[in-house]
Amino acid sequence: MHNFKYKAVRIKQTSCGDWLVLFAASAIEIDLWAGVPQKKKIGVQSKETTGFQREENSKRIKEISEFYRNEKNIIQNPLLCALRQPNESLIKFEASETHINDSESIQQGFLTINAELLEKLSLLELLKRVKADLEVRVPDLANQLVPEKMTRELKQRAKFIQIDRNNPDTFDENEEETLEETDDDSNLGLSLNDESHILDFWQEIAAYISVLEEIKDTFDGEKFLDYSKDAMIAFLRPIVVVDGQHRLRAAIGSAKEIVNQDIYKDALEKLIIDKQLEPEEAQRRIEADVARKLPVSLLMNNDPAEQVFQFVVVNQKATPIKNSLLGTIISTSLSNEELTRVSDRLEAAGIKLEESRAVTFLTRYPRSPFYDLVDRGINNNRKDLLKWNVLSSIVKIFRDLKGGKLFHESVDYADKWRREFLPDSKIVENWEIEECESAFDYWHRLDGCWRDVFILFWNSVRDKLAVQNNDEAYHYWGSPTRSNIFNQTSLTILAADFFQFLGDRGIGIDSANDIPSLVDQWLKGVDPNYFNRDWNLRGVKKDVPGIKKRWSKLWVEYRKDPQRLPRSNQYRDPLGT
Repeated sequence: MHNFKYKAVRIKQTSCGDWLVLFAASAIEIDLWAGVPQKKKIGVQSKETTGFQREENSKRIKEISEFYRNEKNIIQNPLLCALRQPNESLIKFEASETHINDSESIQQGFLTINAELLEKLSLLELLKRVKADLEVRVPDLANQLVPEKMTRELKQRAKFIQIDRNNPDTFDENEEETLEETDDDSNLGLSLNDESHILDFWQEIAAYISVLEEIKDTFDGEKFLDYSKDAMIAFLRPIVVVDGQHRLRAAIGSAKEIVNQDIYKDALEKLIIDKQLEPEEAQRRIEADVARKLPVSLLMNNDPAEQVFQFVVVNQKATPIKNSLLGTIISTSLSNEELTRVSDRLEAAGIKLEESRAVTFLTRYPRSPFYDLVDRGINNNRKDLLKWNVLSSIVKIFRDLKGGKLFHESVDYADKWRREFLPDSKIVENWEIEECESAFDYWHRLDGCWRDVFILFWNSVRDKLAVQNNDEAYHYWGSPTRSNIFNQTSLTILAADFFQFLGDRGIGIDSANDIPSLVDQWLKGVDPNYFNRDWNLRGVKKDVPGIKKRWSKLWVEYRKDPQRLPRSNQYRDPLGT
């Protein structure tokens, strides 16, 4: 156990707020008791961790390290930290004798931090602790099954395929295929709700535990496939770094670089010989002495919801991060119950929580036509994905029933349909029973009927007008830069025109199941290869107003009278105002 004691001041900004403890510590020491839970994808299955920090930016760390080289340079911003768990045996503030009255909003004293030597634990033990923490946050996880298919895939990757004990000389080549067919819905109840991100991470952790249990007598490595001890330790330190990971990493790197110089060799040898310290501990002590002392602001709160709230507000208000990553962090770092505790405060701070959750669901739900096709701001080798804000704008047309304008017209057909036909649509007839304020509120709920309509509509459009298995085709469902259909301009036109069709025909929506037949009526006579032609777009930007108007006009005129396809060279000719 590492034991640390720091002079500190604790402050209460408001009577109902949490204590905030201000102190300073060596960067090397901070690394022993603070973890940085990152939002990232791990492994070939791209399962996401439940962390909320951005991944480390090596360029940014290098820049800060260069700044640190001059010892006169200082960074005033403190590291923002919070508790991982409320355990006074690990972290405790003790007010000095002159400040023992809890009613005082500013108190001086000492902060004690006791950090377990997690590095001494095996990877298996660390994984079990992370799994247990997830089950505390979402108790239903403890009742879930570990998918057998996932476990077998890990074994196959690690070449630990278990041979049939009754017939060790044979291996059933069809076994994996059989598992894939039968292991479909074992966790369907939990996986289809908004906590599926936590379930995914839990399943991956549980599968690794299952495999490592079988080989624990022969395996004692730092890393197994995609999971390492360092990555798991970041989720188990008693304190969480909410903001400042790059400043911390740069300070740690600078200290290690300094101690590697020849002038510290004698000091190292003295500690090893005279103090009889292990070389690793001697190195750490000297690094801690030379490392920068960084200011720390520790929020005495262990609620993951509060930690994400602080991270989002700090990074959105001070150093904005991409909407895609912001939305991903908000929507996939917390359980539903945790989100509920901070949802109103996030919305009040200008963070569009509901919008982020709606978009994130459609990027992660396997039956969504946009599944795994949208840039979510976390590590991904695929560069040509639909932008987060593009899907967000398409979602608004269906969920908010706003923005359904054809580019060459001014009428908002989604809004018009909402006003004239939504109230009498049977799909929202239960709005009063569900205690909603209006039919639109019922439609608009996060998991409202708009979502099924959206998914079924775009699945039908994709199946009729696009292909999924040929990325060279002009109507490929993917690759926005190359595809004629899978881009903001065409998707917006199709959505707006569908609502125009519904309005022109006076059609409400009785059930989401009616959407495929309505799409059939809307696209009656339309050539399935409308988008599968060379539109001669080299050098043409798809998102300029003139091009948007031209595509919009060409589509609507053709869809209403689909006798002859427009000439391909028309699509590069901007339509004037």
